Amino acid sequence: MILLSQTGRTSDKKTKPTASAFPWERTGLGVLLLGTLISFLWGLDRNGWANPFYSAAVQAGSVNWEAFFYGSTDAGNLITVDKPPLSLWIMALSVRLFGLSSWSILVPQALMGVATVWLIYKIIRRSYPATPALLGGLIYATTPVVVLMSRYNNPEPVMGLLMVVSCYFILRALEDNRWRWYLLAGAGLGFGFMAKQIQAFIMIPALLLAILAFGIGSLVARIMRLVAALAVLIACGGWWMAVVDLTPASVRPYIGGSQTNSVLELTLDYNGLARLVQFPIAKGGGPAEASSADLAPYDGGFSRLLNGNFAPEAGWALATAVMCLLVVSVLHSLLPKSRLPRALVALAGAWFLTSYLVLSFMGTMIHTYYVYSLAAPVALLVPLGLHVLWMNRTRLIIRIIGATLIASATYMTVRILAYSNEWSPYVAPLVVSVGALATVLWILSAGKRVKRITASLVALTLIAGPVATNLFTISSPQEGTNPVSGPVSNNPDAISSHLRDIRGGQPAWALQVAYGADPSPKVVQLLTNMDASVTWPVATYSAQNASKYQLATLRPVISVGGWLGMDPAPTLERFKTLVAQGRVGYFIWQQDIMDLGELGPQALAITSWVRENFKEESIDGVRIYRLRH
Repeated sequence: MILLSQTGRTSDKKTKPTASAFPWERTGLGVLLLGTLISFLWGLDRNGWANPFYSAAVQAGSVNWEAFFYGSTDAGNLITVDKPPLSLWIMALSVRLFGLSSWSILVPQALMGVATVWLIYKIIRRSYPATPALLGGLIYATTPVVVLMSRYNNPEPVMGLLMVVSCYFILRALEDNRWRWYLLAGAGLGFGFMAKQIQAFIMIPALLLAILAFGIGSLVARIMRLVAALAVLIACGGWWMAVVDLTPASVRPYIGGSQTNSVLELTLDYNGLARLVQFPIAKGGGPAEASSADLAPYDGGFSRLLNGNFAPEAGWALATAVMCLLVVSVLHSLLPKSRLPRALVALAGAWFLTSYLVLSFMGTMIHTYYVYSLAAPVALLVPLGLHVLWMNRTRLIIRIIGATLIASATYMTVRILAYSNEWSPYVAPLVVSVGALATVLWILSAGKRVKRITASLVALTLIAGPVATNLFTISSPQEGTNPVSGPVSNNPDAISSHLRDIRGGQPAWALQVAYGADPSPKVVQLLTNMDASVTWPVATYSAQNASKYQLATLRPVISVGGWLGMDPAPTLERFKTLVAQGRVGYFIWQQDIMDLGELGPQALAITSWVRENFKEESIDGVRIYRLRH
């Protein structure tokens, strides 16, 4: 695939910016980072609690250190979220410092996004000139899924930052082979695992390729350092797992997302192999029988990331990235002759290819924002491919290949724009005009001023669609389980179309699961005023409903059965004990969730027991059972 160069024995010196280039480069970097910061922070509070499930856990961790450590959904420490808590720790510390608000939860996410943009620039700049380095940062900063997640409370921003950090340290290891760079890279990936588990390891093949094919020193010395890096990775990523699983289950919260109360099971199953399995779901979401006539089609395959669900998030430069991968693989003789620039190309290409294949062939349990994993390798590969072609543009065939890459970006933009009817009719013609002009000027390649104009038009071609998409994203509230970028699709089966219908209450159960219903003010007042001796003023399902009540009352709420009500926590016996001790105040019945038919056995048993032994009341339309006499 990527040409493997001969391994050198001495370190390469970093390319220094020339005196004439340095001032404009610093200005360009400053404008890029400032613009990124503004786009990530603008109107950030319109996203409210973003994903209430994580915000509730942040709130719990900000008032209770045990909940902080375990990543509990509530300060009563009954059950945890279904991810390791690193991302929650950062947000909870911010809330402890600045109080609970959208800003204190989401600003750390935005800052990590800006830091990642800077690192993308630094990674490219160590081996290449300023122009591709700044272009890489610009592509990453404007990728819609990056903008979406940098304004959200999911674990992606910290995972993405740590993956790029590991990439940076591996490149430093290629320069001088010092132990510390290997160990720091291992630590970065280990802590990345603490954010989103196995998803952070998607780049490991690329890092190994870079070290084994382009590293300095003997092969034995590099392997020893890699083994040490692996040990650090395991230590940094596994210490929390070991502490939790070795702690008696009776003195810690239940591990949400697992069926055996084990972080190891959560890692290997729910957040691991289960993500690769295809299982039947109905077109509108929810469970389905394999024989059902209303099954949603499985979209896995090479074209998945180009469909109307995934392409608006990160597909704008996807075709260009694939072509860049082919260019640097087939025309490897055009690459710089020195080792470090070739190593970066190989790393970026392998990282992109691995991410693309994994995302394309994942199973049913995939969210559109998972393409966040593609953003960094695309932002590295595309500028490097274009730079290689630009530096060899004296040959007509090379200029034609470069023009084809620009045309591919233009085509993908127009194609993705066609997925929605909400675009202005002027957007597509404008994109085509800019792309056509950039293509023509690339082929002509004449004059210094024309070259600058060409570079600007190429950058504009690559980011026009993403920036337009981001304007939709930034100006609209983003909430719930599966936030999406840009306008609503014109395909009624697309995720954005379903989410629009769900926000309108169709189907009713989906609102409870995806967003959570807004709590009744009267019920909130009732729960808030409950005696302080009651640990959990209320228990209910789904997790989003429970989270919204917790955020409204600032008191612990039991999410019966965890995320979807399927976890065996609490068990019926445990719930009976808590009620007998006077530690649970009320139970809220959610008929819509019952209609979904996806509650686990323990949640169903608790529901039946409550209905048989306590009297139902109706407060502001909420069906509620008082559990204390």
